[in-house]
Amino acid sequence: MSAPAPAVLGVLGGMGPLASAAFLQTLYEMAIERTAPAAEQSLPRCLMDSDPGIPDRTEAILSGDTDELAELIAARISALIGLGATRVVLTCVTAHHLLDRLDAGLRARLVSVVDAVFAELEVSAPGRFLMLATTGTRQARTFERSTRWPAVAHRVVMPPPDTQEEIHYLLYRLKREPVSAALVQRFHRLAHRFDCQGVIAGCTEMHLVTRWRRVHGGGPVVLDPLLGIAAGLSKLPDA
Repeated sequence: MSAPAPAVLGVLGGMGPLASAAFLQTLYEMAIERTAPAAEQSLPRCLMDSDPGIPDRTEAILSGDTDELAELIAARISALIGLGATRVVLTCVTAHHLLDRLDAGLRARLVSVVDAVFAELEVSAPGRFLMLATTGTRQARTFERSTRWPAVAHRVVMPPPDTQEEIHYLLYRLKREPVSAALVQRFHRLAHRFDCQGVIAGCTEMHLVTRWRRVHGGGPVVLDPLLGIAAGLSKLPDA
């Protein structure tokens, strides 16, 4: 019998492009750290579709007009699978609101970033964490609608409307400018404002802050689902 084909990870990114590109780099860095491969040929194959032109997810949710976006995401996930992806990561938390509208076969191939947030909470140190998510994610109640929410709700601080506006603004700054110490410190101060020991990367843009912290140190503790997915890539089951 021939050996089973190796798993191939598809990444639907571009939302924003810096975060999904950083995720791919993190994935390979962690694979090298974990396995110390003798040759690059033993590293996992990944397929990336990075399209910054995908419509803004928060705007679609707030307007109530999500049909075009849902159809586009379904088509892109299907295309990655058609190219050989056995599992797909959608590197946009806000877009996860639309996944219930996908065909069951497509959903079965997805590695849920939302579920990865809950997994990070389950293994983290005790304490409260501030949710940093887009206004679209908050409006859609993406985390609160999960069956895993009741078990961790007491540890998650959902910011009030005025602070949510500030968070949304800061997350969108990460899409268009390099991460700086000043920007990281703003996230740190937000955590302290709500007496939290860290923040939840409820938006994949926060992966850029995770990478900044790995190099420079300082800033808030970040429960980062993309980091968790990258670390556990070898354990992902094939679809």
